[in-house]
Amino acid sequence: MRNGVILVDKPAGITSAGVVARVKRALKASKVGHAGTLDPDATGLLVVLVNGATKVASYAADGDKVYSGVIRLGIRTSTDDLSGEVLEACETVPAFESVQQEAARLVGELQQVPPKVSAVKVGGKRAHRLQRGGQDFSLPSRTVLVRQFDVSPKSGNEVWYRVQCGPGTYVRSLARDLGEALGCGGATASIRRERSGALSVDSALSLEQVSWAGVRDWACLLPEVARVEFPADLAAAIHNGQRTALRAAEKMGLYGSATSRPGILLYASEGEAQTLGILALRDDGRLDFELNLGVSLG
Repeated sequence: MRNGVILVDKPAGITSAGVVARVKRALKASKVGHAGTLDPDATGLLVVLVNGATKVASYAADGDKVYSGVIRLGIRTSTDDLSGEVLEACETVPAFESVQQEAARLVGELQQVPPKVSAVKVGGKRAHRLQRGGQDFSLPSRTVLVRQFDVSPKSGNEVWYRVQCGPGTYVRSLARDLGEALGCGGATASIRRERSGALSVDSALSLEQVSWAGVRDWACLLPEVARVEFPADLAAAIHNGQRTALRAAEKMGLYGSATSRPGILLYASEGEAQTLGILALRDDGRLDFELNLGVSLG
């Protein structure tokens, strides 16, 4: 069984789950998931995890994201984008200089309320299901990090934007909050994910191009973590959970302290492209098991 990652340039009009289903059929894979949901109307990079790589979803979602698109000012909607019900419209929109100033104030560590049409859970149920079921509820704010929020003039009541943010940040909420700060309302007209961690949409495939040839080693999700190749018999023993193999690996000292992300280490079998799993790396140089992916070792 081969594990890996495939980068898909998601088109508008399909859910992230729909992309996963398409990839699963195309690859005839046993298990497929994704890291970081995109709204149905959003486009861009969707990181799809194949077979055992689904186990590293939490690592895949760790990195910063970059989004770009268009915000329409002078409108408030039920979904914080143009797909929802228009709750209020405002004909007067402040000058672009004010838009730029308020966008700058939305950079840094913020308290952000997610959109009601989102995957956030409320009492064990997805917020978007409650919203579409007509239920009244509120979502608590949470801390998010916005590193960059640049805007530029477009036309009419619309502006271009580019956002770099940490995990869990909603661009729709940023558009809404920008509009509220300006007193006129705001909603996203388009969202495109350009980057997720070190991965770029420039390397992504269309759904029609998806094949095993486009599947890459899941180690690309953790480019800052050292990847060490052990002799095949030692790698197999580690993969099978033998602690004596860990002690043997320590004595070999192949890995040293060569990792810029403390605490974990990737390992593979010597000469093999496929990474087998993740080892915990303690400060004293001792190794422990962190995560093994289910692969055939021959």
